Amino acid sequence: MEKITTIRKKFNYRLKSVPKLPGVYIFKDINNEVIYVGKAIDLQKRVSSYFGNKSSDSRISHLKKNIHDFEINISQNQNDALVLESSLIKKFQPKYNIRLKDDKSYPYILINLNDDYPKIQYTRNITYKNQSKLKIFGPFSKAKDVRKTIDVLNKLLPYCTTHVRRCVTDCENAISKDQYRDVITQVIKFLDGDQKYVLKQLNEEMNKASLNKMYERAGRLRDQIDSINEFYKLSKSKFNDSSKIDYIGFSKSGNKASFQLFESRYSNINNSFKFIMEGTENHNDTEILTAFINQYYLQKHDKPEIIIIPTLPNLQNLNLEVLKSQNKRIKFKIPCIGEKKRILNLAINNSKYNIDHEILTLSDTNKTLENLKDKLNLNKIPKRIECYDISNIQGTDPVGSMVVFTNGIPNKSEYRRYKIRTVKQVDDYSMMSEMLTRRLNKLDINNSVSKPDLILIDGGIGHLSATHKVVLESQFPKIPIASIAKKHEYIYTPYSNKPLNIDKLSNEGILLQQLRDEAHRFAIGYHRKLRSKRSLDHPLQKINGIGPVILNRLLVKYKSIEKVKGTHYEELLKIDGINSSLAKKILIELKK
Repeated sequence: MEKITTIRKKFNYRLKSVPKLPGVYIFKDINNEVIYVGKAIDLQKRVSSYFGNKSSDSRISHLKKNIHDFEINISQNQNDALVLESSLIKKFQPKYNIRLKDDKSYPYILINLNDDYPKIQYTRNITYKNQSKLKIFGPFSKAKDVRKTIDVLNKLLPYCTTHVRRCVTDCENAISKDQYRDVITQVIKFLDGDQKYVLKQLNEEMNKASLNKMYERAGRLRDQIDSINEFYKLSKSKFNDSSKIDYIGFSKSGNKASFQLFESRYSNINNSFKFIMEGTENHNDTEILTAFINQYYLQKHDKPEIIIIPTLPNLQNLNLEVLKSQNKRIKFKIPCIGEKKRILNLAINNSKYNIDHEILTLSDTNKTLENLKDKLNLNKIPKRIECYDISNIQGTDPVGSMVVFTNGIPNKSEYRRYKIRTVKQVDDYSMMSEMLTRRLNKLDINNSVSKPDLILIDGGIGHLSATHKVVLESQFPKIPIASIAKKHEYIYTPYSNKPLNIDKLSNEGILLQQLRDEAHRFAIGYHRKLRSKRSLDHPLQKINGIGPVILNRLLVKYKSIEKVKGTHYEELLKIDGINSSLAKKILIELKK
C-alpha cells in the first residue's frame, strides 16, 4: 500500500490533467513494457481509481504494484475506445489483460463492388478505408482450399481475379456489365455458402466427360468438386435453420481459456476456428466470453445473425457497433435442447480438448527451453529465439532470413527478409554480419519484448565468430549467440571450439534444428522469388530457346550480360542445355 501511495504522489499532477473524456489508458512497468490496456468513458475517474484504496481483487492489487508510468489516448466515443483497446491488446499482448492469442493472418476473399467489373481477390490484408461497397468473406482456416476454390470458380464462371494474375477473357469486351454483375452475384452466393449451382454445373460436366470416355477431364472435375466440398465441409451436419449462425464453446484452465468456433451458413457447418486466450485467471466466464467476442468480431467481416453460446456476455461491455450484421444487431442465444444444443456441446468438447493439448504442449516446451537454458549456460529461459540464414548461388541475388520462435513456436508475423546490399563477392561471413548488423541497429533498446534471448546462426565456427563480433560491437553485447552446423548438427558457442554435448535427437536438439530448417526454408523461398523476378526481366530470356533454367546457368557462370557477350562459342557449348544452334543464336543476338 505504501508503494501505491508513493506512485499516486508521483502521478498526482498528471492525474489532475487527465481529461474526463472517453478513451484508452496504457500502464507500463519499470522496464517500460506495456502491462495493461483499458478503456473508459471517463479517463480521469478510471485511471485515478487504480491509485486509490486497496482492491479486493488480487489481480488488480498486483497490477497496481507494477505500474511505473501511464499513457492516455482520447477517443470520440466509447465504441472507438473499445476498437482501439482491442487493437492495442493484440499489438502489445499485456500480461494483465485477457489476450486473444492468435498471430495467424487468416486468408480472406475480397470483391470490390465499387468497380464496374468487380474483381475477386485473395488477400490477408483487410484494412480498407471505405468498406461500404466491399464484400469480404472470411477469415478462412485453410489457404490452400481458398486458392483452389477461386481457381475452380475462375474456370467455371467468367470473372476476373487480380491476385492470381489471370483473367479468363477481356471482361469489358466479352460481356455486358449487367451480365457480369449476374455472374458476380452467383459467385457471392457461392461464397456465402450456397454452392449448389456451382456443384451442379461441375457434376453435369463430370458426368458428360465420363460418358464421352474423357476420363482425364472427368478426374480433374472430380478433384475440383472435392476441393469445393473441402472448402466448405468441415462436418456433415445439416439442419433446418438457414440463418448465419456462429457457435462458440469455451473452457478455461489457470491463466488460459480455449475457444472453439463453428460457422454455420446455409444449414451447413462450413468453417471451424480454435483460439487460445491468455491472462484469464481471476476472471469469470462472462468477462472472458465478452473479451473474446469484442476481439474476434472486431476483425470479422462475414458476421453471423445469431451467436449460440453457453453463457451470456456482459452486454454493457460489448462493442455494439462491431456486433452488427447487415446493419442489424446480432442476437445471442443459449439453447437448452435440440440440434443447436448438440452442436454447442460439440464446440465445448473441442475447446476442452484444445486447452488440455495446449497445457500439455506448453509443459513439454517449458521443459525443453529449461534444458536448452542449462545446456547453453544462459542467464534466463530463451523465450524468444531468432535464427539467421543466408541464401545465394555463387553470389547472385544474395538474401538473408530471420525467423523467430516464441516459447518454442514459430512466430511468423515476426519473420524478416533481407536483401544483402554491401557484399558483392561470395562471402557468407560478411553477408551474415551485414544482416545481423542491420537487425541489431533497428532493435529498440527500450523494448525488451522484441529483443532475442538467444541468436542462432546457421553455420559453423567461422559463421559464429563473424557474427559474435557484430553482437559485441552492438548496443546489445550481452545477447547470447550460438550456431548449428549442418551434417552432424553440432552446436557451437563463442567460448569453446568444441561442440556442446546436445543430443541431436533430444527435444532441445530438435528445436534448434527446426529453427535452422525454418530459416533455411524462408531464405531459399525469398532467393527463388528474386531470382525468378530478375529472370523474367532479363534480356537473355528474349532469345528463343533460353528459359529460366538455362538463364540461371548462364548468370551463375558469367554474372552479367557483358561477360556473356565476351565469351566464345566453345565456352557456351560447355553449359548444360546449350547446343550448337542455341550457342550461335546467343552470340548473334547479343551482337545486334
